[in-house]
Amino acid sequence: MMASLDCEVLMTKKVILEFVLKNWKALLIVALLIVVAMKSRSDYKLMQEAYETQAESYQAQIEGLKEIHKEEIREKQKLMEKHLESIAQIEEDYENALQMISELREDKRNEYTNKFNRDREQLIKDIEEKFGIEYVP
Repeated sequence: MMASLDCEVLMTKKVILEFVLKNWKALLIVALLIVVAMKSRSDYKLMQEAYETQAESYQAQIEGLKEIHKEEIREKQKLMEKHLESIAQIEEDYENALQMISELREDKRNEYTNKFNRDREQLIKDIEEKFGIEYVP
């Protein structure tokens, strides 16, 4: 029984060896195709990982840029508010200056009206000194 089993195994090996020797080119092509397919799959997996890593990096950069943009907008808003406050202060100062000029003008008008009514000669002298003209009656 053992001998027949050994003989059968030997026969099977012989058949396999003959098949391999007869079809070695086709078997080599199949083996190389399997190696190429496995290498392609490995390369594709590496490319996919690189793509995902790059996409994550870009997303992180985008988030960073968005945060920087928000900060710039906040800074611009602060500057705009400060500028508007400055403009409001300038307008208030301008209104106060106009009021002061109006009061000074009214005071001078009253002073010259009083001089005109009381002391016309002094008024004439003041005008001649101020404007450098000579009064001709």
